[in-house]
Amino acid sequence: MAKKKDLLIVESPTKAHTIGLLLKGRMKVLSSRGHIADLPKSRLGVDVDRGFEPEYIRIRGKAPVINELRKAARSAGTVFLGCDPDREGEAIAFSVANEIGTGAPVRRVLFYEITKKGLAEAFAAPTAIDENKVDSHRARRVLDRLVGYLVSPLLWKIVKGGLSAGRVQTVALRLIVEREREIQAFRPEEYWVVKAVFVRSTGERFEAMLARIGDEPAKLTNAADVEKVRAACREADFAVSEVKARERRRKPLPPFITATLQQDAAQRLGFPARRTMRAAQELFEGIRLADETAGLITYPRTDSFRVAAESIDETRQLVLKQFGREFLPEKPRHYPDRKGTQGAHEAIRPTRLDLTPEKVHKHLTPDQLKVYDLIYRRFVASQMADSVYALSEVFVTGGGCAFKADAIRCRFPGFEKMYGDPEKEKELPTLIEGEAVKLAEFAPEQKFTQPPARYSEATLIKRLETNGIGRPSTYAAIVSTLLERKYVERREGRFHPTELGTVVYDIVIPGFANVFEVGFTAEMERELDLVEAGKERWRDVVARFYTPFKEDLDKMKKGAADIREDLKTELDEKCPKCGAGLVERWGRYGKFTACSRYPECDYVKRPPAKLLEEKCPECGKPLAERTGRFGMFVACSGYPDCKFIRKTPRPEPKPLDEKCPKCGERLALREGRFGLFVACSTYPKCRFVKRDARPEPKPLDEKCPECGRQLVERTGRFGTFIGCSGYPQCKYIKKEPGDGRTRRKERTVTKNEPAE
Repeated sequence: MAKKKDLLIVESPTKAHTIGLLLKGRMKVLSSRGHIADLPKSRLGVDVDRGFEPEYIRIRGKAPVINELRKAARSAGTVFLGCDPDREGEAIAFSVANEIGTGAPVRRVLFYEITKKGLAEAFAAPTAIDENKVDSHRARRVLDRLVGYLVSPLLWKIVKGGLSAGRVQTVALRLIVEREREIQAFRPEEYWVVKAVFVRSTGERFEAMLARIGDEPAKLTNAADVEKVRAACREADFAVSEVKARERRRKPLPPFITATLQQDAAQRLGFPARRTMRAAQELFEGIRLADETAGLITYPRTDSFRVAAESIDETRQLVLKQFGREFLPEKPRHYPDRKGTQGAHEAIRPTRLDLTPEKVHKHLTPDQLKVYDLIYRRFVASQMADSVYALSEVFVTGGGCAFKADAIRCRFPGFEKMYGDPEKEKELPTLIEGEAVKLAEFAPEQKFTQPPARYSEATLIKRLETNGIGRPSTYAAIVSTLLERKYVERREGRFHPTELGTVVYDIVIPGFANVFEVGFTAEMERELDLVEAGKERWRDVVARFYTPFKEDLDKMKKGAADIREDLKTELDEKCPKCGAGLVERWGRYGKFTACSRYPECDYVKRPPAKLLEEKCPECGKPLAERTGRFGMFVACSGYPDCKFIRKTPRPEPKPLDEKCPKCGERLALREGRFGLFVACSTYPKCRFVKRDARPEPKPLDEKCPECGRQLVERTGRFGTFIGCSGYPQCKYIKKEPGDGRTRRKERTVTKNEPAE
């Protein structure tokens, strides 16, 4: 009987393709295409009364993938699960193992690099699925779901629909808003610096800064202080009182971990974290080279500086050969991990040092090349010698004042030959102690203290990492979520909280001050690590979180109506319809101005149309940008006398690989009145339209005023709206206070799911 072929299941099609080429048909390789099971989107999916038992269901649309995996597993000798070596990958491997339900042995293999060597090491040491790691992922998933699905509806009720609160995302928002308030509260203080120019007897000039007045450090707070110093120096005799020379050594930085890669790519390349991680994942999963396909870097989601001894030896040999013995430190460098490091993976490094950026650049995209170049150079530099600088300090004294001049010169470049930013050199003439010099210029400059800087993506990630908030795999998602939700905006590379983000902060942080607190969130991450280490039970960790969280949640629910009222701002303007005062309030579409007597008076102030330079082709009046039911549009400013509306040309249909089930031609992605949709490319000859399954209704913590059933958030033809769960028996649809319209919004379904 012929031996059955083994099966390897990974989570990524690209990874499956690369491994398949490396194995050369020795086993079948398939992909699960990510998670195949998750918590339901339409309900909480966590049974709090049964020990926070999660309700995992198959992800919609995954049936063909699961059937393919099951069929292949039935005819396999051994099933190997090679998902990423982290909690997320372990959870995917666990759900795949449960779904395939085969009698064949199931083994877990861990790929830290997608190379022949990496595969051989993984298959030489197969193991079982790590239940502790699965439990840690389950705990995180449950915690995030409890926060996302219980707090977000409160924001919908108080502010507007579509908002979200996330366990870690909200802490990041808190950091940004509180930094903004620090800046707003900051009061600049005046101070002065004095630069002097001295002349030697040879005519050589050099600059020095005022350092001391008497025995105290120089501190000038106003112009009067400056004039006192000027007067003292005017008649004084100056001489070189002290000359110091010393050496400074700079050590190389450790190889990249996820956080430092994201920070460095943001600072040097201007890449957002998500863009960096996309390129890094592609480099890990495999690149097609001239005569092979292989992963160029090790697993890019890691928090450990650890490097295999074999890789260190290879790097030292490269340094010796390429740069010479003086660039090689006496002993190999080892970098200690920080407290709280999981340490499951090596630092991010190239899998092969012979594949230099110069050799592989033809096979990489621009983003891949830039990220690979950073990783390669940083790793090699981490095993090189220190750079050495010669420093000189000179003090010039006279009139009770001491001025300091300094110089810096590179003696040996060391690791900076490969990676880093060498210090800018600065020269001084050779000065001798006791040498007389003359004051040629006295140049004071007024300055003011500066507020703390706003967070950039790099500094925010560094703050999250330093405080133990989130994990390497989550940093990019945290930043992206804040931007997508419009809680923050990026201006000149810095994060500014939006008005909406500040409102969310003002609601959530006072109500959940302990839950969304830096220290508490960091402690939760530490406890999740303990679950992974088998030292904590995941249900106990969730229970300790849930008790104070539930108390805060109940208080917030009771005070929701009052909080909503507090968000109103009374204006000095009168309602043109009834004469009552106008108020600013938050509604389904954001902030708007309406009558304070609602619902007796339904007046809503419309924002003025933005006039354009372009003229209406029908009446000659200026065109204007307006906001309507389907979003922004351009029309005549003379409406309703002139009803001209400019039609926006729709983009050409984009052909897809999928075939039309009706006529066999290719399907195409089209843009219609209600957004993007998939239909037959031969339209109008064939009118087939692919009907995407709409998300299941999301239950809300609110009752239908007509029949008493629960209200739900649904997706309809014009976007999301709130209606009765008893439809079609009950056709109640909730209307937005103040404008008489049903609560609909632009069709962006995925962005309205609660964050987790």
